[in-house]
Amino acid sequence: MARQFNIEALTAVSQAPAASETDWLIAAEDSVAFLKENAQCEEIVIFASGPATLIHAVLAPLKQVTPADQKDLMHTFVQTDESWVIQKSYGGGEGHRVYLEAPLRSGKSLLGGEKLVFRRSFTGVQKGESPVELSQKLVHALGLHFVRERNAYCRLDDRGDIEDVIRVIRTELSPGRESLTAVTILAKDISTYMTLADMALVYFFDFTRFKSGAFNGWGDHPRIERKAPDLFYHGGSIGNASYVNGRMIVRSTIPLEQLIDDWKEESNPTRKKEYATFKIFDRKSGVEVETSCAPESLSNYFQKSDLPWEISPAFFRPDVLHRFKADPEKYSLDDRSISCRNAWYLKSYDINEAGQVHAYIGDLARLPIEEQRYWQSFNEWPKGTISKRAHENDILGEFSSEYDPLHLLKYKIGKLNAAPFDWWQPRGEAQIDAARYPATDSTLEWANEILAFDQLLVEGFQLKPLRKLLEDRGGKADASWASLRVIAEILVASGKTVDDAKALLKPLSRLHALRSILKAHSSVEEKNKEEYEARAAYGTLRAHFKDLAGQCDKSFDTILLALGAGDLNP
Repeated sequence: MARQFNIEALTAVSQAPAASETDWLIAAEDSVAFLKENAQCEEIVIFASGPATLIHAVLAPLKQVTPADQKDLMHTFVQTDESWVIQKSYGGGEGHRVYLEAPLRSGKSLLGGEKLVFRRSFTGVQKGESPVELSQKLVHALGLHFVRERNAYCRLDDRGDIEDVIRVIRTELSPGRESLTAVTILAKDISTYMTLADMALVYFFDFTRFKSGAFNGWGDHPRIERKAPDLFYHGGSIGNASYVNGRMIVRSTIPLEQLIDDWKEESNPTRKKEYATFKIFDRKSGVEVETSCAPESLSNYFQKSDLPWEISPAFFRPDVLHRFKADPEKYSLDDRSISCRNAWYLKSYDINEAGQVHAYIGDLARLPIEEQRYWQSFNEWPKGTISKRAHENDILGEFSSEYDPLHLLKYKIGKLNAAPFDWWQPRGEAQIDAARYPATDSTLEWANEILAFDQLLVEGFQLKPLRKLLEDRGGKADASWASLRVIAEILVASGKTVDDAKALLKPLSRLHALRSILKAHSSVEEKNKEEYEARAAYGTLRAHFKDLAGQCDKSFDTILLALGAGDLNP
């Protein structure tokens, strides 16, 4: 069964192939085969409009099309712009009436049904083709949201990825002239909706083929008529033209009992689930072991068992975090936890002194099996203990006594954001979240984190208000000075010596210069020199970053006092 809708197949019934135009013109009935095949796919068309093609599916109450009243449906036609309307009428012995009227107003088979696709025109205002609108009842019931750049109504799947459920597809058949517009939906979703609404999908279709300028009308021509219970149409051909016009009924393939059983299975706490195996440090026995993270393979403080504790740590290469740092839209990477939108949540992780990421095996057990296997691929035996912060927070139940300069800086910046001075540009949540310690010893990651740190801290200072503040204190800024140089002069105006002011600003100046060297068009030699010096002085790039963050944090305190913000430490 095909997953993706085949736009090429729809194009083939809408546009003649150059090699066999004559054969195509007289074979409109072949288009019905496309409809029948499409109805068996995982993604089906519910609307299409283009040359030689009109497909328009609506929902009809199941009991009114079982069996189908073919005569009624063939005499019924649903306009694409047919919609809800405030109707006004007079006569018939009822006098003046004003009432709300639903679409699908003709034919007894469709009475009480639902229109899915609307194409309304805004006369005299709208330019170009009419926009495609979808039934809000359908969109809301399926939990969908329109994503403009995908031109689709989407949701998040169980992996946290964006899934296109209803797509609006537009394709040009010839440059600047003819185009084809189609709306598709995943068959499982429309079947689910039909089952719950007790409806069936009724297709109105018309495929008319002729060559512009060479067609003189139908006149008297051979006609065809096909009648099956859920597919019936008539058509004909003459010379170099042909047509078919008919109806097709598609019924849900998902019974209500299956929807209920699926829900029961999803909510069943005892349902069979896969679990990965990890190398861990068993805190209960004090030994390294390899064990499954399945609940039955673990124990806790309150159980008498020889099994490892759920709070036993597993250790990982730091590269495990790269995927989460690289996609901030999908993953939320907090200081101690990681979450994937709509999919999973890792309650606790940290990085120890040996540079290993660690997480508790009981938390890993709550991840989907695909995610467990991802973590498993980075799993290794411990090279040290868990971090001091994790030990104090998770084992002792205490606040961490460890100095975390980046965390403190984010706290102070958050306070500035809440009540900003005119010299401070509030930093967005994305900027605050993006600034992190490097997890690995990768030069690229180090450079990216230096950039994010500079954008969080140095770029927050506003030059013009700082110049004004310096002038208010009796100083004068040179036109070429940037914000950090102006702040240095404000420190001097506040009583610091020139040397002290330079020393206080040195960490922020160093950060800003390092950003330029590592991320701008500097020479390879310059970048290599900075990397070498950082490793030589601190051992790892992560250690260098943390030390620089500590220096910046202390300088920031002094700058805030000089600028009148006071002490923002917790």
